[in-house]
Amino acid sequence: AIDAPAGATVRLDIHDARGRLVTALLDETLAADRREVEWNGIDRTGRAAPSGVYFARLVCGGQAAQGTRVQKLVLAR
Repeated sequence: AIDAPAGATVRLDIHDARGRLVTALLDETLAADRREVEWNGIDRTGRAAPSGVYFARLVCGGQAAQGTRVQKLVLAR
């Protein structure tokens, strides 16, 4: 879940353990305060990502809030 003030610009990317971009899940200005986002394990080319460690990187910007948060994910198939 993403908690950000309405009007905040939010970008949510998934990176592999080497830091390479796997996919971008969200890149927009939020209209609501809370948003649920789910990654289906598919990369940006439409292929299933292999099992392993990934990192979700959330960047929130705008007048009301700014910051970056990273969370470790484990994809198990």
